[in-house]
Amino acid sequence: MRGGTSRAVFFRDEVMAPYDRVTRDNIILTALGSSDPDGRQIDGLGGGMSSLSKAAIIGCSANPAYDVTFNFAQVDVKKLFVDWGGTCGNMSAAVGPFAIDEGLIPAVEPVTRIHVLATNTSKSYIAHVPVRDGQADVEGDYSIDGVPGPGARIALEYLKPDGSLSGDLLPTGLPRQPIRLADGRTVTISIVDATLPMVYVRAAELGADATLLAPALDSDRALQATLEEIRCHAAVLLGMAPNVEMAHDQVKAVPKIAIVAPPAAYRSSSGGSGSVEYIDLVSRAISMENTHRTFPVTSSMCTAVAVAITGTVVQEVSRAAGTERLRLGHPAGMMEVGAKVQRRGTDWEVESVTTQRTARRIMEGVILVPQRAMEGESWFRE
Repeated sequence: MRGGTSRAVFFRDEVMAPYDRVTRDNIILTALGSSDPDGRQIDGLGGGMSSLSKAAIIGCSANPAYDVTFNFAQVDVKKLFVDWGGTCGNMSAAVGPFAIDEGLIPAVEPVTRIHVLATNTSKSYIAHVPVRDGQADVEGDYSIDGVPGPGARIALEYLKPDGSLSGDLLPTGLPRQPIRLADGRTVTISIVDATLPMVYVRAAELGADATLLAPALDSDRALQATLEEIRCHAAVLLGMAPNVEMAHDQVKAVPKIAIVAPPAAYRSSSGGSGSVEYIDLVSRAISMENTHRTFPVTSSMCTAVAVAITGTVVQEVSRAAGTERLRLGHPAGMMEVGAKVQRRGTDWEVESVTTQRTARRIMEGVILVPQRAMEGESWFRE
């Protein structure tokens, strides 16, 4: 399935239910083609980058409050590692169409409303999926930057997404705080947890250019090492690891990190150029130690929330006119995200975050997995 600007292999829950966690992970690793030290995933269905190296398990919900469950897996390209700790906003757009076409829920024309429980975070969202002739509609005129063609518009509404991991919108209780790096530098960061935990740092503070495209940012290994160190400090502050070293080895998918900067004109990865007046914020997100080619949807939702919170480094650089609409400039163009955030005394409350995506079933069939992987042994070398 393609969902937004990502792609994943989807499994039905009953297909994976007979296998234990180790075997299930090995099936997914083998299906995607990980680990691949060359970063190509040549022996599987992955695409050699984090946005194309994903899997999900979809099932009917035993809880009548929800229609289906969505269990998301981020697969490391180069290492034998499957991270179940977060969720994916792009792929969440594909869950509803998959559930309709698989017969997990009845199709209702012209739009089917589906309540999805993201089991990784215990948060839910509403997907409004266009339907035609009893199947999810894939044709339409809605376009998103980073996808070459238009499709049917799927509206996503995440309900009360704050505290997805930590239980708090501001896990450290502060909108910003300083951290000290190994080289002696002190940098200011903001940690916000809405749909998933994010850590933000101003590009200017690192001497980075937030308008550069992914290949240029990835080639700056010193910058990438600094961003990974900052991300790992945030993981420690979130209680996900006891120290930075263990965070680097064991906590890879979340928190994600992004550099942020005021609006600026730049040329997108497709060659287009955006005017400053149509952008409120420029940002680049790092996923699995590589710059995202667009921007993760869950990360964009968290960013929209961070813009609304007084004192964050995100609000400091944003030029958004209000709190319910953010036009975020990313490598492939611009995306709009909405957030309803209110202050309750000294606390902040997020009612919902919304965005629109497209999705399409690319193929259906059988993945062939070697017997050794089925028996719980790794198929690829570490």
